[in-house]
Amino acid sequence: MKILKVLDRYTCPGPRYKRLGASSGEDFKEWLIKALNKDKDLTVDLDDTEGYGSSFLEEAFGGLIREGINIDDVKNIQFISNEEPELIDEIKEYIDDAIEELGDCK
Repeated sequence: MKILKVLDRYTCPGPRYKRLGASSGEDFKEWLIKALNKDKDLTVDLDDTEGYGSSFLEEAFGGLIREGINIDDVKNIQFISNEEPELIDEIKEYIDDAIEELGDCK
């Protein structure tokens, strides 16, 4: 099992897209894709940052679905969030919404 600690990459996660600023959800999504390509048993530790914007989280996790990452691999990601456990439900909603949107496009 591979654990990705967001803090190892960003102390303050930023906007949705790279073009909007540093520490973006888009950049984190690319990091997640590389990690998933190496290890399907992935845990993301969300603790110890300065907080998350919804656009960062939606792009990082819902964006995996839009990038064509296997749905089962995305849904298999485990999360640690002792500081803000509600983030886990929020992320799962973004993933489910992206899956639903994908279904609407078929």
